[in-house]
Amino acid sequence: MITQNELRDLLELKREGPTLDYKQDLNLEAKEDEAEFIKDVLALANSGYPAYIVTGIKDKTWEPIDISKHYSQVQLNQILQYRTDPPISVEYAEMELNGITHGIVKISGENPPYLVMLKDKFGGIQKGTVFVRNIDANEGARRVDLDQMYSRAELQLSHNIKERKVVDDSMDINVEFILRNNGRMAATFVRLSIQFNNIERIVTRPRGWHDISHLRNNVPTIQLDENVVHLDERLYLGGAVLRIGKDTKEIETFVRLYAANMIPKKGRDDITL
Repeated sequence: MITQNELRDLLELKREGPTLDYKQDLNLEAKEDEAEFIKDVLALANSGYPAYIVTGIKDKTWEPIDISKHYSQVQLNQILQYRTDPPISVEYAEMELNGITHGIVKISGENPPYLVMLKDKFGGIQKGTVFVRNIDANEGARRVDLDQMYSRAELQLSHNIKERKVVDDSMDINVEFILRNNGRMAATFVRLSIQFNNIERIVTRPRGWHDISHLRNNVPTIQLDENVVHLDERLYLGGAVLRIGKDTKEIETFVRLYAANMIPKKGRDDITL
């Protein structure tokens, strides 16, 4: 299951997509409610990537609010049992963040396409239907949707050191970041954050980036959002001027790179000086 920091990242997006659905509560009291839950899970699973339903979020306002309905992972998987092909199960946990309790349903989606598998029509869904997410809505799949299940974006981050300048007992390093899509389709709803673990401070950040250090325990961190990175496109994301110790040999960075149609990438990507 996700960590508190990862939950914070999901809440900060404030927009739904092929791998993320916000709800105020999970309602599973009637047959129609269960059918809607199955539809939600299958549509997210058919993204082919880890996906989430996050509860405790008001519709349209993105305001965090305590959930009022509580479930167990066993209860959710009992609803899905024998009703999907291939079979799918979910992880579920409740987590408190900033005094608000949220529910998180994690859907792995490792083997799309996933179909509804029922004996009879059940609460508005029928056997054999393939559901997909169209931005923030669930709908029956088209041929192009099935084709895209086998095509993915693949973003790669790189960097160049453009300039070094001695400042008293420190040094300013100008680092340019480059983002390229080496996949088979455009990357959509891209979010990139870079955390610098051993610098003195960020002197200037690239244009269009945001300083989110306050969300990372005041560790210097910058973030960029892009609506789309086209196939084979190379984006020069500007230069960040970083103040480091004069004897520093390597800038330790932690990169988080997300897109709606790409497996998220997270981990260290240090800059050797």
